[in-house]
Amino acid sequence: MAALVTKDMQVLLDLPKDRGMVVSCYADTSVSEGFASHWLQPLKTEASRIRQQLADDHQARLEFEGNLAAIRRALESPEARQARGMAVFSATGRGFFLALHAIEPYENRLVVAEEPHVVPLLDAYFRQRGYLVVLTDTHRARWYAAGPGGSRPLGELDESVPKKQHSAGERWGKQQATIERHRKDHILHFQKELARRVEEAWGEYPYQGIILLGEHEVLEQFRNLLPPRLSLRVVHEAAQAWTERHVEIDEEVREVIKTAQADHESRVLAELDRRLHEATAVAAGPQEVIVALRDGQVTALILGPDPGTAASHCTGCRAIFVTLHAVCPYCDAQCRTVNLWQEILAFAVRHGIWVHQVQPSARLAAHGGIAALLARDEPQWGSAATPASESKGIAQ
Repeated sequence: MAALVTKDMQVLLDLPKDRGMVVSCYADTSVSEGFASHWLQPLKTEASRIRQQLADDHQARLEFEGNLAAIRRALESPEARQARGMAVFSATGRGFFLALHAIEPYENRLVVAEEPHVVPLLDAYFRQRGYLVVLTDTHRARWYAAGPGGSRPLGELDESVPKKQHSAGERWGKQQATIERHRKDHILHFQKELARRVEEAWGEYPYQGIILLGEHEVLEQFRNLLPPRLSLRVVHEAAQAWTERHVEIDEEVREVIKTAQADHESRVLAELDRRLHEATAVAAGPQEVIVALRDGQVTALILGPDPGTAASHCTGCRAIFVTLHAVCPYCDAQCRTVNLWQEILAFAVRHGIWVHQVQPSARLAAHGGIAALLARDEPQWGSAATPASESKGIAQ
């Protein structure tokens, strides 16, 4: 998925707007009973709905049919049968086409607009960016990139450490103490080197968190050697005996990730509750979040499912407003209608802002399904505060 953000996603985000139709398709390409496609009938229904909307625009209808044909060819290709989901973007009028495979199915959907609809793609990226998993004992370690689809080995470390000695009288006890100190020095050296390797691996990909596997005492010692910024990213620890078999780790990781994701979401919402209760270092609601993004205060976004909220994007100063405007209230340039979640997520990707996608939550829904954790500790707003001025948008 890293390549998706750095290359394919960037292509989609940078595609010029207002230059004609773009059809975005998300499909569940998994099959039931070995042959029945899950996408076929739902997308037929979606296509019929769009044809009715375009019934009075013959040229747009022809353009849509051309894009639909290109998308269907991609969904029926041999490559599509190897994936569980596909995101396909077609703009025949611009000579643009992009098909992306996914390890998890998408909800079937067709969207016609003047830009690619990338919310489901971004949602999948933030949900599936995976974890850095470290399996270690006192002298061996392996680390993996792991997600819902399985794990992939990244590296390993093995160091010769003296075996633990057992007491055998006073003379041997003194010798044992010397050997034990030597052994602990080797273990410390090994763990420091492992911490350095883990820090390198963390910097190569935007993982959602770190999972540690091994004996509790060993993991506790190792975690204390991680830089604070990485120690805080440890989302789960689990007991796991050392094993050379990747398949055993893969099975364990799948179960651990389910638990880790649920724990992570609970902690995120608990932190949001705490900040809301204290009315400090938090922005809640679309407009408040936009203001915080504009002011560079946001350290992390918390978003529920996309409600399809329409917003305005100024084509001049590029500000975003949570209500619809034909003309920008600041620069008098024309505004176009956009999907609010897409604009906010795209901004987060461009500026490296951490995003926590959570399941539907009554706590978050009370604030429009969106909140932000802020960098500073001063109170940002209170329940009796006057809403932020709508004129304060975010520049892309």
